[in-house]
Amino acid sequence: QAGQAGLQAAKAMADAGKWDAAKGVLAWVAGNAADEGYMAIGKLRLASVLIEEKAYGEALAQLSGKFPPEFTAAAADRKGDVLALQGKPQEAVAEYRRAYQAFDERAEYRTLVEAKLNALGAQVAAPSENAK
Repeated sequence: QAGQAGLQAAKAMADAGKWDAAKGVLAWVAGNAADEGYMAIGKLRLASVLIEEKAYGEALAQLSGKFPPEFTAAAADRKGDVLALQGKPQEAVAEYRRAYQAFDERAEYRTLVEAKLNALGAQVAAPSENAK
């Protein structure tokens, strides 16, 4: 499977500090893998590299596409990270809330998303939802 091999190659390149090469391979996986799951992982990992490089616009472009249902929570969480780094707290909160709702209740990562919301002065539910 070329997608899986690409992800493994990108990890090896990143571990060796060859970030540009890793980005190239991840971009290929994100756009060409036969399996939509591998494509989603490629987009998420590429977005992470771009975030580290402070290429926020490019990271958002990777995260704005369509994701399979099992990856929508991770994509929303990562998008929230970018928006928070860009100084857009309201938009970040909206994405973190999407992520929180999309993660399974038993997912441990959901607690981290809640912490990100709290760090931005927000609760899990929107104020209008709390009033119900």
